[in-house]
Amino acid sequence: MMQLSKAVPPTNRRPVRGLCRTTLLAGVALATLPVAAIAQEQNTKDETVLAPIEVTASQDTGQTAAGGVTISQESLDRANPQTIKDVFAGEASVQVGGPTAIAQKVYVQGIENTKLNVQVDGTRQVDSTYHHIGTAIIDPGMLKAVRVESGVAPADAGPNALGGSIAYETKDARDILDPNDPFGGWAKIQYNSNTKGLTEWLTMAGQQDGFEALAYVQNSNQGNYKDGDGDDASGTADGGENGMGKVAFNGTEGSRIEVFASHLEDEGVRPARPNFGSLTTGATPQWISYKDTSLGISYVDEQPTDVLAPELSLNYSKTHLDVPQLNGTTHIESEIETLNGKAANTFDIGMGDITTGVDFYHDEATGGGDTTRPGGLAGRFTETTTNIGVFSQARLSLSDRWRVSFGGRGDQQWFEGVDGTDFSEFGLSGNVNTEYDVIETVTVYGGAGTQFGGLPLGESAIYNFSGIWNYDGFSPSRSKNIKAGARYTEGDWAFDGNLFYNKIDDSHDLTGTVVGSTVIRNSTIDLVTKGYNLSSTYNYGPGFARLTYSHTDVETNGGAPLSTNASYQGVLQGDMFSLEIGHSWDDLGLRVGSTSELALSNDDPEKNGFPKLDTYFVTNLYGEWTPASLSTVTLRVDALNILDRDYIDRTTPGYDSSQVGEPYHEPGRTFLVSAKVAF
Repeated sequence: MMQLSKAVPPTNRRPVRGLCRTTLLAGVALATLPVAAIAQEQNTKDETVLAPIEVTASQDTGQTAAGGVTISQESLDRANPQTIKDVFAGEASVQVGGPTAIAQKVYVQGIENTKLNVQVDGTRQVDSTYHHIGTAIIDPGMLKAVRVESGVAPADAGPNALGGSIAYETKDARDILDPNDPFGGWAKIQYNSNTKGLTEWLTMAGQQDGFEALAYVQNSNQGNYKDGDGDDASGTADGGENGMGKVAFNGTEGSRIEVFASHLEDEGVRPARPNFGSLTTGATPQWISYKDTSLGISYVDEQPTDVLAPELSLNYSKTHLDVPQLNGTTHIESEIETLNGKAANTFDIGMGDITTGVDFYHDEATGGGDTTRPGGLAGRFTETTTNIGVFSQARLSLSDRWRVSFGGRGDQQWFEGVDGTDFSEFGLSGNVNTEYDVIETVTVYGGAGTQFGGLPLGESAIYNFSGIWNYDGFSPSRSKNIKAGARYTEGDWAFDGNLFYNKIDDSHDLTGTVVGSTVIRNSTIDLVTKGYNLSSTYNYGPGFARLTYSHTDVETNGGAPLSTNASYQGVLQGDMFSLEIGHSWDDLGLRVGSTSELALSNDDPEKNGFPKLDTYFVTNLYGEWTPASLSTVTLRVDALNILDRDYIDRTTPGYDSSQVGEPYHEPGRTFLVSAKVAF
């Protein structure tokens, strides 16, 4: 869904003075030229293209466009998220499949997040190691905000945003400390009644004379969980270790330089295919190690002028997957390194902002196994891709009632395959959105766009499997996205509804298609997701209630996709409801609430000869208390799946495959008991 507060034009900006008319014309030209170029490119190809559209709910680029999802620090604190699945628990339009972090994948309006531009603190996430591994292995412990642009992404969100974008942002030292506090932090310990395990967190932060530093560590030691029928879910034991450090300097005139580093590990005995509960082949579980390391440096001016508001960043990330004995015979290993950067400036033209800049990435994936299937090759192989993009995005208030955002980008990409085959591709992307306040309480909005998808890295863990990789006909994908909706706000009530349609032409299957002793890298499908989202929110001072609903149809090549073929594409969802209720007694330091999910039955699998998906309803409760006499201590209890339902999450794969003995069932009734001490 979306942030429901109404947008208002900025009122505290400096006077425009004489330069703004020229700046406005130049900025609008920069923003519109790529869009015009897209139309020219598409007409050349005799294709019908949606008019590019994009809209923002405010002039703040940290806010998502209407129809997107913004998750605030307050929402994250209420959720007490253990994995990324908990982060999106209140958003029916964003689903996360898989019960454990190593297997979880995020789907935005039915599209897997590998088709979105995904960043953590500006660091590009490349998730093409192995299609049985999750694509959202992120520790949520230090998140302070998440922004999801659904379908239509702005040009400055980055390249390859076929289904939109996701931006995760972590806390800084100043999010932990009050302005005059030189040192502080918090420690937390939590017990899980289902896994009989403990998780510990420690965060420390300090600041002095413009310098600040932060250190965060998390350790988890969990056993396998039991599902709603009391059965042990083999391969779900959690042995994660995560850490993050940040150092920043704030200048007296608003300049801020920040350096960060993070490391995440998930290791343990997993099923032969980590996202499947078991296989009918009888393949035994094996040890799997997944590690992710990120580094980054950034510069921003937090006291910008009308013409100078720079943003510079340079980021590096490496993911490493090691499976010593896949199926008891083959050692497979995958490593993906990516270097990405951005240089941009935002011009304040009085009626809004124009952000213009350049970004780049260089990805290198190396992988393969020490033994091969018939026709394969032994050894390690590498694919690389480099992209340089230029972009411009305008966010303007044309009147007190009418807001628009439009922009475009051009991307030049170079790609080299495992056999040395080289490609050079250029593509244009564009977007336009608009919001209009019909009356004070009613706003209508709409948007559309087209995105150049480029040539993605293949699944590196299997580079030398199944034969020679063939790149004949390898070509970029392109998406066309559209949305339209309205919202109503009156007093304590807010309602929102929108329709969406997303189509990705030539959406790449990163595993390729095996034909004899050849892997065809140009294996693609046409992916379509369409439907509608509804939300209703009631705020009554100390509490609130929020209901979201999403109906999502997913088609691949005109038919219903199998869940086992959903990797790097999309997954069936149907009708999903999420309900969140909360109430606080501030004078008592007490907060209680609940979250619930309802998935209605879906008969789409019957089109492929499999039983329909059953309805399930799951509800969770929580209570949190900060005693007035001991305000540094917070005690909390979460009661998850309180009804002890035995069910398979709607986006967990394997329910429609004869090769899967049993897909993963979700954890049964679970109590999380935690104590947090601030210092």
